[in-house]
Formats: sequence, structure tokens, C-alpha cells
Amino acid sequence: MKDPTNVIIAALHGALDGNVSYGGNTIPVYTRVIEWGDRDYDQYIEIAEPSLDEDGPKDAYISDGTVTINVFDFFEGKNEGSWTRANAISSSITQLIDTTFSLSGFTQILGRVSGIESPDYTLDDGGAVYQKIITYQFIIEED
Repeated sequence: MKDPTNVIIAALHGALDGNVSYGGNTIPVYTRVIEWGDRDYDQYIEIAEPSLDEDGPKDAYISDGTVTINVFDFFEGKNEGSWTRANAISSSITQLIDTTFSLSGFTQILGRVSGIESPDYTLDDGGAVYQKIITYQFIIEED
């Protein structure tokens, strides 16, 4: 059995990187956590590590899993912000990834957006953070 983690993350990153924008600005896409003080932009996309279940006969490994894609939108100052930007960015993302991808060494059987969450925004001394959580579901068979 081969681990499809890097392949599915690369496919999602490739679909999103350079293709999501808001207000004339391209939204950066990361595959790691960005701290408040380390961010270069007020909005960014984070692709988390997949959650996988293995299934199938020993000669045809099938991975059934999900990947969480987070949209973060930062507003500095008290009483600032709204869901407008995060919702627009989320909409762009879902249109780009609600599909199956061509993968090296694997065949993707299913690829779809299976959920979108909007947790309560977060307040701290720096301002407000609005987050959207997009769940991408996939089924991949090892070639």
C-alpha cells in the first residue's frame, strides 16, 4: 500500500495556488500553520493533512478520506470585519476543488466538497479572525 497523502495535497494545492483571489489580490495557499505575527496577508488558505481509512482487497488498496481546507480572514482593530471576504474566498475554493483530479500512481474515484462550516469569529488584542472550514472528501485507488 502506498500513502496518497502527498499526492492529494499536491493536487489540491495545484488547483488553488494562484487561482483564488479577492479584491484584486491573489490569496496565498499554505500546507502548514501560519501564526498571527508571521502572516504576510490578511487572508490565506491552509490545506491540512488528510484523514485516511484504508479499505479494499490486498491487491487493490483504496483510501477513503477527507482533507480540511481552512480559510482565514484577519481584521485588525476592535469591531472590525464581516463574513463577506471569507464567504467569497470559500465559494471560489469550492468551485475549484469539487472535482476528481488526475493523480500520479493513483486513480481518484470520488472527489467532492462534503461540507462547509463557519465557526464563530475569534477576537483577540490584534482584531478579529473569520474562518471557513471546507471538507473535501475523496476515494483514491492505488494503481
